[in-house]
Amino acid sequence: MFKSFIVAIIVFSSCALMAQPITKNSFEQKVQAAKEAESQENYLGAYEWYEQAYDDIRKGSRGNPRVKEFAIKLAELNYELRDYKKSEKGYQRILKNDEELIYVDLLYGYGMALKAQAKYDKAINAFNNLITYSTDEELKNKARFELDGIALVQGLEPNIETSFKPLDKEVNSASAEYSPRENTDGMLYYGSLNRRDVIEMDGKDQDYHAKIYVAKRDDKGKFDDAEELKQNVNRKDFHNTHLAFSEDGRTMYFTRVQTTGTEITSSKLMVSYKKDSGWSASEELPTVNGDWNAKHPTVGSLFGRTVLYFVSDMEGGLGGMDIYYSNILGDGQFSAPVNLGDKINTKMDEVTPFYFDGTMYFSSNGFPGIGGFDIFYSLWDGSEWSKPENMGNGYNSSYDDLYPSFVADGNRGYIVSNRPTEKKKKLRSESCCDDIFEFNIRQIVIDLLALVTNEANEPLEGVNIKLENLTDPYNYPTDMKYNALGNEFQFLLDSDFSYKATITKQGYYPDTIEFNTAGILDNYTVRKTITLKAEPVVEEPEDKDTEVVEKNETFRLNNIYYDFDDDKILKESESDLMLLKNLMDQYPSMVIELSSHTDSQGRDSYNKDLSQRRADSAKKWLVKKGIESNRIKPVGYGETQILNRCQNRVKCSDDEHRFNRRTEFKMIEGPDTITIRRTSDDGE
Repeated sequence: MFKSFIVAIIVFSSCALMAQPITKNSFEQKVQAAKEAESQENYLGAYEWYEQAYDDIRKGSRGNPRVKEFAIKLAELNYELRDYKKSEKGYQRILKNDEELIYVDLLYGYGMALKAQAKYDKAINAFNNLITYSTDEELKNKARFELDGIALVQGLEPNIETSFKPLDKEVNSASAEYSPRENTDGMLYYGSLNRRDVIEMDGKDQDYHAKIYVAKRDDKGKFDDAEELKQNVNRKDFHNTHLAFSEDGRTMYFTRVQTTGTEITSSKLMVSYKKDSGWSASEELPTVNGDWNAKHPTVGSLFGRTVLYFVSDMEGGLGGMDIYYSNILGDGQFSAPVNLGDKINTKMDEVTPFYFDGTMYFSSNGFPGIGGFDIFYSLWDGSEWSKPENMGNGYNSSYDDLYPSFVADGNRGYIVSNRPTEKKKKLRSESCCDDIFEFNIRQIVIDLLALVTNEANEPLEGVNIKLENLTDPYNYPTDMKYNALGNEFQFLLDSDFSYKATITKQGYYPDTIEFNTAGILDNYTVRKTITLKAEPVVEEPEDKDTEVVEKNETFRLNNIYYDFDDDKILKESESDLMLLKNLMDQYPSMVIELSSHTDSQGRDSYNKDLSQRRADSAKKWLVKKGIESNRIKPVGYGETQILNRCQNRVKCSDDEHRFNRRTEFKMIEGPDTITIRRTSDDGE
């Protein structure tokens, strides 16, 4: 977990592990490369190699027991990569026909993938079944711990006074951001990998290290493009991140990490001083650094003295990463580190502390929480810390929530989270990478209280609500909530805006409501009750070869072909198109994006045009079969979404190029999930 929050989701290409192309390695070489990558916590590299081995063995031997072995590995690695949707589906395929409970212990991983997506009702069932049927006492205790966290969900009060908003693209990148800290001059400093794509450790990409950036906000609250600090702070070939300021804003502490490949070889705390000419050359702190990893500094007080709090895995701790403090003695000297003790630290990880006005804010996975890492707070009474309390909804989600910080007035601040948002840039999945969110604590609270019922006026659980600001959608992004355990939703609103809420649940027709907050200048609650009407029940055939596909998840249509340089639908392509037509008949509320892709051969502009014509042809075929035109959005991506190494000017076999010539669809509106019957070689 230490690596996860130093270099976050830096993803290292598996191509660096072997010199020859991945498709030419033997099965055993692929397995060996996968194991080596996994041992180095190179989870994406391991995933790519296991996936290749998995495909080889599925094609080569029906019913081979190693198929399950690799399927389990892929589900586990997707969780490590924080692709919780794929992890859930992987576990689901293994467990759905496990009548003899051979794989019962996998219910823990399955439950964790569900919990991370706020599918708390299903997670409860998974953890309870594990406790009932497993013989692994340690795993059962871990499941009970997670159930304690889920129990918090119903007990936490709604946070209707604090708004949370991801920062714009000038700050948030597709990769990870860290430790947002607003200095006394109003400038936002933060760490970032600042990447648009994955990092391939093939020797060609040298500038892959995290750096500290600074961004200025204009009079309208918009950030200018961020600038990286100079090399006296952002030392070349090191990761420089996790920063904090002294009270006067003229001293900056930060973390400098050195890696060899995917292995962290050192993590040290550094200091730089603000001069008239800029930030001074950085220096390593004495005493707090040693034969251990140190990170996540923050300046605060304790026993009337100014101290530096930080996180370390030094010997003598309670386990994992603990929070320590060291007195700042002056003249660049520090006292010996002291562990904050078992009121705050646990046997798991406590990270990203921030001290503000007598309160310690930090993230932990060692206390029961509603997500992975939750943000907690503890009060200092002059002699001891209080029992940590969960910060609650908004600050925390079902995902990882980290790096809390407040600005001087205490009514505004920042957190970091991998929670999905509508405009989030996706590197590998919607939840792979951390973004910075700003929060504001309102003095006047206007909120929406929505209750969802069925036609019998009974509470309807497991509903999604999407709230859109119709007046200013750019500055007020869509807010989406899912409630697995109740039918009540609360959203924070602003005065003098028009809103639209879309309410959906699988098996029910969607509904929308529109309202406005015109003229509301004091605390006020907009109350709405929405009744959803059930769709006709469609009996699903009992079949092992089915796949559950979620909204915005891409599904590949394997049998849609075209003649070279042509866009006409061939006869052999009609089976997949008929499958899609039947799905759209079965799910009448479903709206899809139908996309066509080419390989990298030929001109980019020509491939873009050809793929669009092919997508249009597929749509035309479906419309002729009776599907409404407005339910299909055809998109030609050309060669912009290559799935393997076969980019421009890379020599590849025709089989490798063919892997990129594909037609796909994803559901962009409709039910949460659909079930697709599909033939596979092995029934997995």
